[in-house]
Amino acid sequence: MLRGLRMATALALVVLVIEAVGAFLSRSLSLTVDAVHNVPDVLAFALSLGALSATAKGSTESFTFGTHRFEVFAGLLNAALVLGTGLAFGYGAVVSLRSGTTFAGAVDPVWLLVAAIPTLGLRGLSLSILGRLPSRVRDLNLSAVLVHMASDVAITSALLVTGVTLLVRPAWAWVDAVAALAIAVILGVESLPLFRDGWDVLTERTPRGLSVEAISASARDVDGVRGIHDVHVWSVCPSLVCMTAHVTVDEMPLREAMDVTRSLRRKMEQEYGILHATFELEADSHSERPRSAPT
Repeated sequence: MLRGLRMATALALVVLVIEAVGAFLSRSLSLTVDAVHNVPDVLAFALSLGALSATAKGSTESFTFGTHRFEVFAGLLNAALVLGTGLAFGYGAVVSLRSGTTFAGAVDPVWLLVAAIPTLGLRGLSLSILGRLPSRVRDLNLSAVLVHMASDVAITSALLVTGVTLLVRPAWAWVDAVAALAIAVILGVESLPLFRDGWDVLTERTPRGLSVEAISASARDVDGVRGIHDVHVWSVCPSLVCMTAHVTVDEMPLREAMDVTRSLRRKMEQEYGILHATFELEADSHSERPRSAPT
């Protein structure tokens, strides 16, 4: 995973240079938006690498769950950077449309296409590299990067359409501002689910897609379980879901009680992806374990 992220970071730096040069020479607002947007992208990759490297060190006495929450904070910072870029340049695009002026002079569509074509290839390659990672190892932070890359491919496609349009219709200068506004909207929209997911983790919300009622019902199906209560399910990060619960069982020897606990943990992991489950067993005071007949 770290290797793929390093490759994506290197490709993002190359894209940043290509688009920065292209934005300067083309005088395109839409390409400038995307070039500036590359800066948060590179920072996002750097934050992702730092967070994943810290997480790989495992737990310590100070961080008994490891530093998985660093991934969440990195994902939220990535979302804030993207949203800020979208708002700033969206405002610039609206001003340009209302005034009927161009960003920095007449747009040169040739330079716009010269920058957009290789950018599309490089971004597609980055998305392919990160997309090969299995979903079970993707945390919120890496998901933020994947959302970045998917939207970046769509943005580059919009730049290509803008360049071709201006090449055919040079007088349609407003197309560049419209493309810049569309890109700003895409950046704003892509940041919203990342904020939501980060908020869910930090407020210890039951992970979306999981139901405490369904989990409790499944636990009651385990042999030896009479009841379950005080169930808590939360995420340290989206890839590490935890739970605790009090489980009522019949009176039984310790060995059998341990078997019940193992069965519960296995069921929670297999059915719900809960990797860290703690169960406190309580004896059912209203039931007695059948005794063997005297010999």
